[in-house]
Amino acid sequence: MKRRTLLGAAAATALAACTPGGPNAAPGDPVSAMSLERKVGQLMSVAFHGSRVTSALEAMIRDKGIGGVILYSENFSDAASLSKLIADLSEIARQAKTIPLFFEIDQEGGAVTRIGKGATVLPGQMALAATPDPAQSVRTAVGIIANELNAVGVNWNLAPDGDVNDEPTNPVIGNRSFSSDPARVSSLVTAAVQAYAAANFLCCVKHFPGHGSTTIDSHTGLPRIDADRATLDRIELAPFRAAIAVGAPAIMSAHIVVPALDPTPGLPVTLSKPVLTDLLRGTLGFGGVIVTDDLEMGALQSVGEAAAGLRALQAGADFLLFRFDESAQLEGHRRIADAVRAGALPLERLEASARRIVNLKRSRSIYLGRRETPAPDLAAHAQVSLDLARDSITLLRNRTVLPLRGRVLVVAPANPDVAVLPDQPALGTVIARKRSDAVTQTMSLKPNASDVDRAVSAARQSDVVVIGTTDLFANPEQAQLVRAVANERPVCMVSLRGPYDVMTIADVPAYLCAYDGREPSLVAASEILVGERKPVGAVPVEIPGLFRIGAGMKDFG
Repeated sequence: MKRRTLLGAAAATALAACTPGGPNAAPGDPVSAMSLERKVGQLMSVAFHGSRVTSALEAMIRDKGIGGVILYSENFSDAASLSKLIADLSEIARQAKTIPLFFEIDQEGGAVTRIGKGATVLPGQMALAATPDPAQSVRTAVGIIANELNAVGVNWNLAPDGDVNDEPTNPVIGNRSFSSDPARVSSLVTAAVQAYAAANFLCCVKHFPGHGSTTIDSHTGLPRIDADRATLDRIELAPFRAAIAVGAPAIMSAHIVVPALDPTPGLPVTLSKPVLTDLLRGTLGFGGVIVTDDLEMGALQSVGEAAAGLRALQAGADFLLFRFDESAQLEGHRRIADAVRAGALPLERLEASARRIVNLKRSRSIYLGRRETPAPDLAAHAQVSLDLARDSITLLRNRTVLPLRGRVLVVAPANPDVAVLPDQPALGTVIARKRSDAVTQTMSLKPNASDVDRAVSAARQSDVVVIGTTDLFANPEQAQLVRAVANERPVCMVSLRGPYDVMTIADVPAYLCAYDGREPSLVAASEILVGERKPVGAVPVEIPGLFRIGAGMKDFG
């Protein structure tokens, strides 16, 4: 008997054994056969600290029958250790006779990448949108992501990002978005959802109803969008309509306040029935799984993680992303179960969400357990990633600075991206591979006066300076360094996150957009800096007052 068949039989036995009713209880509907504890558990995903299965996590699987585990980079060192971890967790679920787990991850590419070793580091969404054929680039990247995640046992990628980034100072979306144009975002979200479906891999479009216009990071505070309903329909909601139209299996809610959708003062849409049930389920006709963003985020601090879980479920959410707080996980589970017992949450409502989750597992064969998958061709994927990065790099200005000539100084941060990956080189390191005489300096995201003085001193001994920058609106110390160095020598600024840094220093003589600071993008950018290749990328966002969507030089002059 094949291993797939064995896993399927084991899963069926586990489903039948979810309740004292045993194998004779509602064989076609495992949810009705579950205990209340496990019905609640199926609605929950939890995170854990460290790289070993904790006793608390094991108890949540065995005793509560949780639906999934969300994985972060601290849980593994490479793809192999991640695969082993997933195998261990799957075995615990099998022994507990519970439905196989979702294993979720944020492997967006670019700035938000969790697996750095043993998997392909790909350009992010904005970079893909900057290539000559964005839809094909998205399909190619999704194919690699789905193949590699499936190979290690991850079965749900919390991507793509459907936000329209029309706010240049957005501190949390930025280069994670495809574009500032809702039509472009809609088109590329459609391509991504279809590519995941073609790979039989589960995706989740986020962050409904749109996080792109915010100026506060929901990880640390509660953002608000004051646009009227007509504007929301035209911009924020457009990509989600497109995703629903092509069968997106899941949509993640954002922890933001949108008065035009729910006027309740200070109420995040994750906790809003008018938004999740009336708008998303009703008006937009979404029939898939509604996932909450991380319930431990700062935007929900005043509510509390456990209370937010129940309130999100009452509002219309199906799958609740609890994070590291073990007491909040248990308290959240207890609150939901108690609410059902007390009649504050109808049992039918709980079961409806549990069925959506179980049916989603069935639709992607997760119901049958882990699938055997051939090992991915990492070398071939790495080459494709580099080619995608080469197509994305965008030159927006060059006043006789590039290609680099004479004595070169490179100043750049070591870890410019949102999620830190081990062993990623800095921009200076990559340029030095091509120009061994280049002088390199590493700066922090917020360089101090000593860092500025050191850069100025080195600049005086150079002919041209390359400075890698990251969100100058949020890191004005970097802007001070750029200005000080520019007083001494010609500067080429390379943006390593969003392409908006030129708004802060509009007169910089040369400006290159790399879209992220991962190695493929740095290598591709360095090839243009030294003149090995000509740029082909086109910026997919408007840079107000300076560059329109589609801008990008195709040569150096």
